[in-house]
Amino acid sequence: MRLRDGSPALTGAANGANRRGTRTALHGAIAAGVASLIATSALAEATVDQVTVDQAAAASSAQQLAQAEAKRFDIAAKSLEQALIDFGQQADFQVSFDPALTEGLTTNSLQGRFTPDAALRRLLSGLPITATFSGTNTVTLSRVTSDSSAMMLGPVVVEGEGQTATGPVDGYVATRSGSVSKTDTPIIETPRSVSVVTADAISDRKTMTVEDSLRYVPGVQVNGYGNDPRFDQIKVRGFAVTSTADFRDGLRQPNTGWLSYFHTEPYALERIDVVKGPNSVLFGQSAPGGMVNRVTKRPTADTRGEVEVQLGTDEHRQGQVDLSGPVTEDETLLYRFVGVLRESESGLMGVNNDVQFIAPSVTWKPTEKLTLTFLGEAQHFETAGSSRPYQFASGELSDFWAGDEDFDGLKQTQYIGGYEGRYEFNEIFALRQNFRYGTVETENQYLSSSMTGDGHTLSRTTYGVYEEMDNLSVDTAAEARFTTGAVRHTAMIGIDYSKIDADVQYAYGTGPSIDMLNPDYHQDVSRPGTILVDQNIDAHQLGFYANEQMEWGGWRFNGGLRHDRAEKETTNNLTGGVTEGENSATTGSAGLLYLFDSGFAPYASYATSFTPDFGTDINGDSFEPTEGEQYEIGLKYQPPGRASIYTVSLYNLVETNVKTQDPNNIANSIQTGEQRSRGLELEAAMKLSDNIDLVAGYSYIDAETTKSNDGDEGNVPVGVAEHMASVWGNYSFIAGTLDGLELGAGARYLGETYDDSANTNTNDAVTMFDARISYDLDMLAPGASIGLTGTNLTDEEHITCEAGYCYRGRGRTVIGSLTYRW
Repeated sequence: MRLRDGSPALTGAANGANRRGTRTALHGAIAAGVASLIATSALAEATVDQVTVDQAAAASSAQQLAQAEAKRFDIAAKSLEQALIDFGQQADFQVSFDPALTEGLTTNSLQGRFTPDAALRRLLSGLPITATFSGTNTVTLSRVTSDSSAMMLGPVVVEGEGQTATGPVDGYVATRSGSVSKTDTPIIETPRSVSVVTADAISDRKTMTVEDSLRYVPGVQVNGYGNDPRFDQIKVRGFAVTSTADFRDGLRQPNTGWLSYFHTEPYALERIDVVKGPNSVLFGQSAPGGMVNRVTKRPTADTRGEVEVQLGTDEHRQGQVDLSGPVTEDETLLYRFVGVLRESESGLMGVNNDVQFIAPSVTWKPTEKLTLTFLGEAQHFETAGSSRPYQFASGELSDFWAGDEDFDGLKQTQYIGGYEGRYEFNEIFALRQNFRYGTVETENQYLSSSMTGDGHTLSRTTYGVYEEMDNLSVDTAAEARFTTGAVRHTAMIGIDYSKIDADVQYAYGTGPSIDMLNPDYHQDVSRPGTILVDQNIDAHQLGFYANEQMEWGGWRFNGGLRHDRAEKETTNNLTGGVTEGENSATTGSAGLLYLFDSGFAPYASYATSFTPDFGTDINGDSFEPTEGEQYEIGLKYQPPGRASIYTVSLYNLVETNVKTQDPNNIANSIQTGEQRSRGLELEAAMKLSDNIDLVAGYSYIDAETTKSNDGDEGNVPVGVAEHMASVWGNYSFIAGTLDGLELGAGARYLGETYDDSANTNTNDAVTMFDARISYDLDMLAPGASIGLTGTNLTDEEHITCEAGYCYRGRGRTVIGSLTYRW
């Protein structure tokens, strides 16, 4: 049963090759140009680095220290010699110095969490000592002499701990992530392909959905169902991740399988992490293509604030606020408050995006060992019940909306509360727990229509899906960080549990007709009264996992193993019948990477995933979960001392146990189907200078249904683009008469896709252009700025069809903003 809009299957329209001809060269040129840009930028930076190899090696060491994970230090005021010994032990560093060097010198106390380089700079502040770093955990000290070119370190004010996996990122380049290993790990040292969309990128592009925020991520395909804000329809490496790989702060955001999905407001996020390929080993059931982890904004120790108002096309009006800082002078209590109020249409009649949202959070540090962050959220969200205009029997998609303004719409209210806790027993052992409880109430009503004999009057049927869903998720893990000889270990064992309890009703009824020539959008439409489905869903997942990260010189190894058990019980309230299903699976992963001092890091990895299938075959036998398996090799490059990361990856990804028709009984399904996706991804996140930021990506996906009894074996899966490319740049004027002006522009290309499994009809390739301009008003009001952002500037029409249903993408939008930050 197709629930997207309740319509019967219609004949698909061919958006054929006859409309593609003149665009082919342009699309190919854009894809080739982006690939060339990435390669040229990486080569240029590598060439510059080669000019001064010794300086690069030193910068590499400093860079790796700057990116190192913050550690807790507790060093009392004492002699410098003893303080350095304590520093070496607590930072797990090898510190070399002549004892005569420190004779007579003392240092102040040091307590709190710092990166090792920040901690050392504070210890040496004001002393005639210079530090030289070599490798990632060795430092040599020497005294500054009168004829030395080194300078004495002056007083240092440590204002922050550098980047973390959950904290703010300045610009577009994130250097750390916790979405692969559940630990705060440098991306350059992670043997997997990981992309990060930062809060600055979301803000610059003024995106209103998570889906739209991922437009510039290679290997990620969005907007496959047109302009539909109800939920984020995302594909990664050719596989849909909407239903099974939706994560928030490392915890699953489950759904009922109907229309009740947790809605995530992009402005509430610090970043969005996309992990490419299977990732069940630490996170449980997940789509083979990858996972999307939405990372919430958290309280900060520095006081900051932002207030912004927006006005735009399609009656867009939005106000938003983000406030954060310490509550107490000793910074043991921090707060953050994020709020959004939006009313916005979309250019498609009946499709709005209205939000009322608040998200308070508090971080409490009652002791040096314990940190608790409490996260809350309340939201009311309204949009279209169905985003599709009327589609003629010929397959042509009209501009006519066949709904009713007083009846149609999705109305969703959700509340979320939880905490993240971490207790550090000592320098080795720590215990963490993440907990979240959420409740969602969803009402989704729409009118489905069909043409009558007069050619302009539509008869209509009402449909409604009414859901209440409660979810509890908890993840608890013990961590150990220790050294055996020359090998540094980060070991983890954990258990996570997720539960949903939901009530679902699906109903239909008779609605009044509507005249396309003289439409009345305010008729008396009754709630549908014929109940087709009335059920309760009770589902659980319990997983046990273990993971090990090891460092030895330049080598990095990551390996893990996990076992899951998933259960689902569905009660039919119309008949009293109960259906039970149970799946279990064991998954694993392993990755190896070598980090050269030059910044290059080749890697190889293997990973698996599973997705439960609680159905049964014609004999009553339970289906096995579908399984994903990926082999990936790649090369990362982070130029020493520069905030840029380049990634090239090659992968082969296979999903097995896919259901297909039983050749011996067409009424039965068997799990012998298989889908393969293999390809190439190029990605660059570059800060080329203090005022130039650039992101670019290209992906090639060779997707194929490799085993099937449904007549589509050897064909490309529906809706998967072979080629995608994008580039976005931002330039800030930092001197002269244009000081304070920022200009940004981007282009994104999506190749053609097939709209049916027989590969007879195609959806056109499309290229869209976006841009922004902003100007600081510091001369009038320090901290204030104005901006203008445009999306799909050429108003490119993009219609996507799948299985006979067609959807229209969003046209040009322009949003003006007035922002005040402090």
